Amino acid sequence: MRLSLILCLISASVLAQDATKTSFVFERQATINLGEPTEDWQVNLQHLEAPKPGIAGPREELLIKKREIMKRYPRTEVGTTRSRGSLPSVGYSFEGNNFQGVPNDNDIAISNDGNIVSVTNSRMHVYHGVTEEELLVRSLGAVGNGLGLQGSKYDPKVIYDPNNDRFVIVFLNGFTWETSHIILGFSQTNDPSGDWNLYALPGNPLENETWSDYPVIGMSGQDLFIGINTFTNGSTNNSGFTETCLWQIGLDEGYTGSELITNHYSNILPQNVAIFNICPISPAAESISENMYLLSNRNTDPQNDTVFLLEVTGQVTNPNTQLNVTVVHSDQPYILPVPADQPGSEWFDTNDSRVLGGYFLNDRIYFVQSCTDPANGQTGIYHGVIDNVSGSPTMASRIYSESGIDYGYPNISWAGVSILDEQSIISFNHSGATDFSGFSALHVDGNLVASQPITIKEGFASVNVMSDTLERWGDYSGSQRKYNQPGVVWAVGSFGNQFGGHGTWIAELLGSDPATSTETIHSNGAKALVYPNPFYENIFVEFYLDETTFLRLEIVDKSGKPIKLLLEDQVKEGKNLISFSESYLPNGSYFLLGTANDSTVFCKTIIKER
Repeated sequence: MRLSLILCLISASVLAQDATKTSFVFERQATINLGEPTEDWQVNLQHLEAPKPGIAGPREELLIKKREIMKRYPRTEVGTTRSRGSLPSVGYSFEGNNFQGVPNDNDIAISNDGNIVSVTNSRMHVYHGVTEEELLVRSLGAVGNGLGLQGSKYDPKVIYDPNNDRFVIVFLNGFTWETSHIILGFSQTNDPSGDWNLYALPGNPLENETWSDYPVIGMSGQDLFIGINTFTNGSTNNSGFTETCLWQIGLDEGYTGSELITNHYSNILPQNVAIFNICPISPAAESISENMYLLSNRNTDPQNDTVFLLEVTGQVTNPNTQLNVTVVHSDQPYILPVPADQPGSEWFDTNDSRVLGGYFLNDRIYFVQSCTDPANGQTGIYHGVIDNVSGSPTMASRIYSESGIDYGYPNISWAGVSILDEQSIISFNHSGATDFSGFSALHVDGNLVASQPITIKEGFASVNVMSDTLERWGDYSGSQRKYNQPGVVWAVGSFGNQFGGHGTWIAELLGSDPATSTETIHSNGAKALVYPNPFYENIFVEFYLDETTFLRLEIVDKSGKPIKLLLEDQVKEGKNLISFSESYLPNGSYFLLGTANDSTVFCKTIIKER
């Protein structure tokens, strides 16, 4: 179901962007087989001291802003009214990493055959989603050992590529410009316990004495993208921030272990001010698109309605590829998230209002970030939808919150069962004055109507790791649609474990009707049979209509992009048969979509083979 935007929307403005693009090529530097036994001491250094009170810097300035917001929006008993239907449900569910991280910085990826790669602040785990068996665990130091790099290994991100049935892991090395590197691992097969190709990109590629931090990753249909922040030496707690940069990296070369082709974008200054954080927005479904969308905002402002929509046009090997920026204004502002409560005297740090996750579907971007709800003073979820992304974008948003409970570090994945089924599952951490930190989820339909939340994992105790009363709580959580199971999302989040630390919980989440697949969907009384499928040249579509109607029949790719309009005509009530030749269609998987009166009549997966 598509969102009906009835709110007053503000037009977007396109900025002339003079971002600097620099191309680099990197050799593969090592290969590692994660399944081979190795000596892994799993050394991990963590700093447990919070910045001293009164010390000037970005973190202290952020806390000052949050104190003002708490005064402006005091906590009340007002809650957000939501539909009680369409609740998500929990399938497989189990505890992951049990290391006492500060914090866990969870991320997750799952392959079509059920292999899970779960990463935390310092370690990589491989599980099987059905048996829940931990197949292996490696410290990031052991994963990157063959690169010969000195310095701490931290901030891992992982992603699954459904087009190539491979995994990619990204993590960082070092906290100075001399030691800073971005480490990339590409799995050679769909088995994450097997061989990986390793590359080390410089964290100071412009040789301006900065180092790289806060990686966020995503994929187009062709390339990997890494958003990164850069800082000067000696900077802590975001002091010394220089700029946010973007890496574009060829995937095929990484999987084969050949020379890695990359573009590096710097000097990204919309409105002549550097942005802080870029979040790549991957397609919701399998896609061969060369273009990539990314989001940023004014995430450290107390309140703002500005979102920056970035687009990289073309794949990394195209010399004419460029980065464009469009400014979009929302119908309501996002407000810096205040600290989250938990039993006892400790609070949770909710960080800032950066975009934490999103997906692209049907020329729309769905995304989430943390936000204070002005209606009740709680930290909630800011859920935005940018419509008409490739044209003149507009944006609508909702804030989801709950009286007495704080939400933190949300992520979002598409949970639809057909290309026009625009439902989502949002997973997030929760905590309250009488509720230990746990892991939750809610379902959102195409009109941004959210369900009541469900608890995936309850906490056992308050978290008390830091020496200060402000505990780390994130900074991230992971979420991914399982590409070959419509309506199924896998997510990972945190909970307060029995030791007063951060536990990790992994769960399979199912949308409102996960048993329905694109092969059986029908509406308006119509059912469709497609044969032969897979097909070589000619294909037949047999369907039945309850009434005479004007039918539109088209082929769209897995990202929702129209490929070919086949028919627009009046079709009679009763049984009908359409046949056509698709000899010009490239091999691959597509949707055959029939619509009438803006509603889906049928949506069938078709596979072209030669």
